[in-house]
Amino acid sequence: MINILFGGNYKVFDGILLCLLSMTKHTAEPLNIYILSAELTEINPEYLPISEENCEILNDIVKKKNPNSQVHLIILKDEFKKWIINSENKLSIYTPYTFLRLFADKIEELPEKIIYLDTDMMINGDIKELYDIDISSNEIGVVLDRYGHIFINPKYFNAGMLLMNMKLIKETNLFERVKEMCLNKKMSFPDQTALNKCAKRKLYLPRKFNEQGNLREDTIIQHFSKRIKWFPYFHTQNVKPWQIDKVHEIYKWYQYDDIYEQYKIIKKK
Repeated sequence: MINILFGGNYKVFDGILLCLLSMTKHTAEPLNIYILSAELTEINPEYLPISEENCEILNDIVKKKNPNSQVHLIILKDEFKKWIINSENKLSIYTPYTFLRLFADKIEELPEKIIYLDTDMMINGDIKELYDIDISSNEIGVVLDRYGHIFINPKYFNAGMLLMNMKLIKETNLFERVKEMCLNKKMSFPDQTALNKCAKRKLYLPRKFNEQGNLREDTIIQHFSKRIKWFPYFHTQNVKPWQIDKVHEIYKWYQYDDIYEQYKIIKKK
């Protein structure tokens, strides 16, 4: 059983759908999918949780590949809501839902080992290869951030993929320390920067497990993160997997077209 964790509101459904369609294409092992969500309409009226109906659609997808797979929806309530409302970083370039993962240590039903994934990722190989990596002596397994390790710190990692040792995270109070920093200190990349500062026992993994650039021959996980383009003029690109026309027109990527066909059929229904 491979354990996977996502987080977000109802707007990330398309991202999770595409990620799971691509994951089940490459992985035959049963998948145990956990989705954290919350209602935060006090901050924004559109901050509604992922619905049970949407999770049933995701559940059907993973079970179609392996009947032992399953999707679990977990709605965080008072503790998360109170924390985010009081946080210095409740309003940033990211939605407050990025902080959901920091409450994973409070959820008893989560297994001791789990892969956290952002919802703008596509899978290009068997994710079992990542899950099987031994992190028994580490809090998290991470990949360097494409730009952060150049402009911020040579060891600065991207938090879009975290191979998490929940047992050790609880023992070292890693997420508690990260939450304390995010609660009191305004940051540009809030929980990612706090994780970089607080995590002491981290295992650096090959870029193929969080490829933030073009697809490579060995890529397992491709992350559709923001890109810097220097020519013909300085600008950024922030194309997401569900923006199919832009994926084709701007990135010239067509390797996901079989996934997109399945996605369109499901969305039409």
